[in-house]
Amino acid sequence: MLTENTLDDENAENEQNEQNEHFYSEDRDDRVKETAEVFTPDWLVQEMLDSLSTDWDNIPDDETFIDPTCGSGNFLVALAKRGVLLKNIYGVDLMEDNIQMTKDRLTQCYKDSMSPEDIEFHLNRNIICSDALTYHYEFWWYKTELEKEEEFYDEW
Repeated sequence: MLTENTLDDENAENEQNEQNEHFYSEDRDDRVKETAEVFTPDWLVQEMLDSLSTDWDNIPDDETFIDPTCGSGNFLVALAKRGVLLKNIYGVDLMEDNIQMTKDRLTQCYKDSMSPEDIEFHLNRNIICSDALTYHYEFWWYKTELEKEEEFYDEW
């Protein structure tokens, strides 16, 4: 039986497939050959996540996950679909277009449960374009003006 939610899910999946088709264009294939980028296929991501001892029905609010070479965000999107909070998802990648694709895909995952401002805040803080081998992995550096102001007053 088709419901409105089913149709919304199908539309979102179709939209994601269109994004993936654009993402895996011929230009990208050429770059993949040149840079030796590897994008883990969805089926393997699912298999790897299933092999973890995590209870996906009872994920603690403070359980964090990081993909130090997140590429297009396949692992991070799979985590989002399994109920991991966006504030607990972290990713690093060297290529700016990969970071943008990851942010776009995660935005789609959380758009119905979070405000655009909250999504943007967490994505800008947690999904970073940097060299995974030299990045300091201190994601706290991104602070809003309010957080900076609170920190200033805390020092008094």
